[in-house]
Amino acid sequence: MRKVRTLRGQITAVGGKAEKQLILNDQLINRGLKVTGFFVWPEAAIGTQNGTVNAILSYAKLSSGDVNMDAGDNSQLGWCYYVQRGQQAAAPAEIPAAGFGSMPHGFIDPDHIINRDLYINLRDSDNRTFNYMVVCELRELTDNEAIITIVKENSQSLE
Repeated sequence: MRKVRTLRGQITAVGGKAEKQLILNDQLINRGLKVTGFFVWPEAAIGTQNGTVNAILSYAKLSSGDVNMDAGDNSQLGWCYYVQRGQQAAAPAEIPAAGFGSMPHGFIDPDHIINRDLYINLRDSDNRTFNYMVVCELRELTDNEAIITIVKENSQSLE
């Protein structure tokens, strides 16, 4: 039987960026989470706005000026983005005339277990509030697996 946990809430961009710590280190190293879903969407959908939003799920805080999606950065494990299109006079059939179009695009690195901290970093030039949802599966870890996970997590957050 799989045990699913959902972390959800809101995050507000200030100065074009936002950061939120989701999981605090609970000192239970033999319990980990595997992220299976990462979703970000605006609090209010306003059809006349244009904008691009990207959100990053990471093991560590990203440097203050960096909120770029970078698959080469091993501290990042999930990415979600969308482009909002405002109202358009003559939009092609595949692009909606207003709204967000298709669901946000997202990617999750399938090779990870989290047993300490998790962060969402977001970039939005319009400084809006966004909802987020992170879907995880609870995993029981052996002592060896827990140590390897912590070493991997620390190695990935080194600068």
